[in-house]
This record gives sequence, C-alpha cells and structure tokens, in this order.
Amino acid sequence: MTASLQIRLLGVRGSVPVHGPAFARFGGATSCVFCLAGKEAILLDAGSGLLWEELPQALPEKHFSVLLTHAHVDHILGFPMFAPLFDKTYECDVYLKYRQGRSAKEQVEALMAPPLWPVGPTALKADIRFQDVPSAFCIGDVLVRTMEAIHPGGATIFKLTRGEASLVYATDFEPDPERAEAFCDFAQGCSLLLLDAQYTREEYTSTKGFGHMPVDQAAELAAACGAKRTLFVHHAPGRTDQQLLDLERQVQTEYPNIAFGRAGEALCL
Repeated sequence: MTASLQIRLLGVRGSVPVHGPAFARFGGATSCVFCLAGKEAILLDAGSGLLWEELPQALPEKHFSVLLTHAHVDHILGFPMFAPLFDKTYECDVYLKYRQGRSAKEQVEALMAPPLWPVGPTALKADIRFQDVPSAFCIGDVLVRTMEAIHPGGATIFKLTRGEASLVYATDFEPDPERAEAFCDFAQGCSLLLLDAQYTREEYTSTKGFGHMPVDQAAELAAACGAKRTLFVHHAPGRTDQQLLDLERQVQTEYPNIAFGRAGEALCL
C-alpha cells in the first residue's frame, strides 16, 4: 500500500547548528522536515537542514511549499541558500503568519539584508509567493490545520492530514495548562507527533519562559494526545549523541512509543 505521507527529518537541532563527531548520530542541522504527499512537496521550516544535498533531486515537481512556524533564525537559516530558489523555473509558496507588524515576506527578507546577509532577496529568481497562515487550508489533497503555540514572538503548530495519515509538527512550544488541553484536542490520535523537548527538568529551572518544554512535560503531553508515535525534536545545541541516547532510554522506560528524532530518519505514514 502506498504511504499517504512520506516524512524525512532533515534537521532536528534547536537554536543553532552544531557539528563534530559527538553530534553525528542525531545531526547538527536546525529545524527542517520534508514531507511528500504524492507529487506535493511540503517543507516544515527552513533551518540549515534545508541544505540536505539530495533535497533538490527529491522534489517531484518544480513546485514546493514551505510552512514556517516562525521567523527565528534557526528556522529560516537555510532559505537564502536553497538552490531551487535561485532557479527561475521553480515555484514556491511560503506560509508564515503575520507577526509583530510584519508580513511573511518582510520577516523572511529581513534575514537577507545588511548586516546579516551579503545578497538581497532579488537574487532569488524562483516565483516565490508569500502567504499568511489561515486556520485551515489545502495543499493539493493535504489538509493543513494550524494552532498558535506559546513561544516568545509567537509560533505556529501545523497538522497535516492526508487520508488516514496525520502529522503534527509542534516545535518551539511551551504550553500553559489551557494551551496544553487545546493542543491535545488538536493533535488527538495523530499518526506522528514531532514535539519540542529541548530541556531537561534541571535545565528548565533557569530556562522557563524561553519557549521550549522539558523532556518530562513533553512526554506527558504526547501521552495525553494519544499520538501513535512521537519523536522529540529541537534538541539543545550542546546535547551530545550519548546524552540524547541516555535521555531516550529514560523516557522509554515509561513511554515506549517516544523516541528522539534523528536527522536523516525516514518514515511512511
């Protein structure tokens, strides 16, 4: 049976990219997930994971969509360097919620301006269409629903549904009890949940309010959602492979259907 959604994690690191042998297993690239639904290519975030060398060849058509949770630099870092955007034969729809008085176009292009970037947005020759994010819309036969996360400056949570398969992407999320309840309704019974779990409980004593969850809270939330499978993402930049493996083992003693996402991991829903 053909999968309704084919998923590949391209970047699962939070805040900044990292490199070195201590990070080789889980990867050091920042947030990016590639979703294939028939001939529709959908990218969730455009961090440095967007620069996976095989991605341009993996696009089935010369049209793709990019769903951005927000415009913090770790989530859009790869955008100005993605090769298809320099090719006038490509078309790209970029969805990003209007925030802090700036349109989607203004938020992304702020990265490509002095003193941050040497080349302006006019260098991108693809037909790029920037759009606000409604509560629900369709990309081909994929239904996309959204809800607002709690994160400094705001962020969007996306749910992609095609047939019986559903993916919920909730990175950069620090819910209060009311938002956690709303999220459980939103994500209930999803096929795959990609969920923020950046901090340990000890770290959270000094990072509360930064917009990310500790691992234990994320595990409880995933269980309450009834997600069939959960992968934690947005790993702390300094968290080594061994530390992530140790945390994963601890979590799986109580929640065996939860794992820590690895860059390059492919799943079929």
